[in-house]
Amino acid sequence: MENQNEERALQLFELGRYEAAIPYFERALAEEPDNFNAKYYIALSFIHLNDMDKAETICNNLLGTHPDSANVFYLKAIISFNKDKIKQAFSEIEHAIRLAPYIASYFGLKASILLAQKKYEDALLATDQGLQIDAKDSLCLNNRAKILTKLNRKEEANSTIQDILQDNPEDEYSHANVGWVALEQGKIQKALLHFKEALTFNPNFEYARQGMATALKSKNPIYALYLKYSFWMAKQSTKYQWIFIIGLYLAYRFLVSVLSANGLSYLAIPLIVLYLIFALGGWIMEALSDTILLFDKHGKYLLDRSQKQSGYVFGLALVSSILFGILYYILKEPILGVFAITFLCLLLPLPRAFQQEVPNNRIFVFAYAAIMATVGLIGSFFISPLMAGSGVLILLVAYTWLGNFIEDKN
Repeated sequence: MENQNEERALQLFELGRYEAAIPYFERALAEEPDNFNAKYYIALSFIHLNDMDKAETICNNLLGTHPDSANVFYLKAIISFNKDKIKQAFSEIEHAIRLAPYIASYFGLKASILLAQKKYEDALLATDQGLQIDAKDSLCLNNRAKILTKLNRKEEANSTIQDILQDNPEDEYSHANVGWVALEQGKIQKALLHFKEALTFNPNFEYARQGMATALKSKNPIYALYLKYSFWMAKQSTKYQWIFIIGLYLAYRFLVSVLSANGLSYLAIPLIVLYLIFALGGWIMEALSDTILLFDKHGKYLLDRSQKQSGYVFGLALVSSILFGILYYILKEPILGVFAITFLCLLLPLPRAFQQEVPNNRIFVFAYAAIMATVGLIGSFFISPLMAGSGVLILLVAYTWLGNFIEDKN
């Protein structure tokens, strides 16, 4: 007789009701302690619920009894990938493929990992290998569209998108992925349409919710330019990103020196402003756009808790900086000028602290912002305003380097 608890659990799993399915799988296990399928689907349910630690514990137990199971190594690769253990994830999916080289979704996951490593040609090869096994595999098709977009092969990407929508017209992941591809191609209205479709099928789909929020922000032309720059930078390897940033800084310093040496210092001022907007724009743009969405009647519902906190803090710091700046010009009190500079500089670390996913990074950025605030807002009463203001600016410059290093390690 078939295990009725397992049958009911599978029905709930297929409906996407993973939390409700787990107790039925556990009852099936109580009846059959060696039931591999029940353990496998419990682990997969925890993955869908984003509880990677519980899923990993079950997978490790399964490996003890099934050390040559390709399915278990596939799950372990998913877990490692979600924990940002990229090299480990790649090793695990490679092992799964060696054990079972005939499952398309394994190649789809391999492509996802290679895509995260920015190895686009290798990732494309993996999707093609998967599609040779199953021409309609959703993960392979979705990854293929993303990779072709990264490689600027837009016609092929759009052709793949048509295949995705034809094969999966009611799949929320496919619509969300097509939305992100459209967003990277600068097709904002098309992106909004597909994110809306994805959220219609699954209102709690975070990937689509983030896409919808990004698309709404992109209606702002300044944010649209920043997003285009972000997509371009994301395609570059970490080494080339650093080369570009350092090269840009050296070019800026050279041009300022040349202009100053030739008595054209007045032309250096707009150059400095442009450099600061370009160099620091990426640091404040997300928080600024969150602040803007807070006052949008539809957009505010797309922000999660951390984004709302980031937006409120950014808005408060910006308003404080403007108010103290106005008071400084009216009263000519140097301390007020330092306060204005301090709140302006806090626009970088303080809102970003709420955006940090790694707890230790969040604590570090909050502590750094507290030190900056202490130097500027309290230090002004014990040392000269010039020294306090200079200290805040030095901390700001240091943070732009430290922040890049921290987020590079995420």
